[in-house]
Amino acid sequence: MKKLFLFFSLMVATMALVSCGNDDEPNLQFDKETIVGAWEITEVQGTPEWWWIAKGTALTFNSNGTCSTGFSMEDSYKIEGGQVKTYYAETQEPMYIYELQGKKGNTLTVKMKGTLDESNLSTVFKMTKK
Repeated sequence: MKKLFLFFSLMVATMALVSCGNDDEPNLQFDKETIVGAWEITEVQGTPEWWWIAKGTALTFNSNGTCSTGFSMEDSYKIEGGQVKTYYAETQEPMYIYELQGKKGNTLTVKMKGTLDESNLSTVFKMTKK
């Protein structure tokens, strides 16, 4: 009887451990399928660090690696390490880094960070696919 009780106790403990999975949101990363398309900024959290990041701003990321945003020099992008990194195509000067913070339907929550001399700045916004 003790062996049967011990067996069932171990089974219950094992099932409890297995069922306690990680409930954290998975590490979200950009890929081409996620970013390509026409987007509109629908919400900006806090005061944006850059003037063109505003509700209603259009962003377009094309499958050929070109993009258009509210900033004229930000005209090409690459996906590296799950982040979208934008550049000025003529000189390949880095512009901004987009990190995916959340995804719900056609709306993405994005943290945009500066590069080079703006590396300490960031803005979080939501953008919805048109």
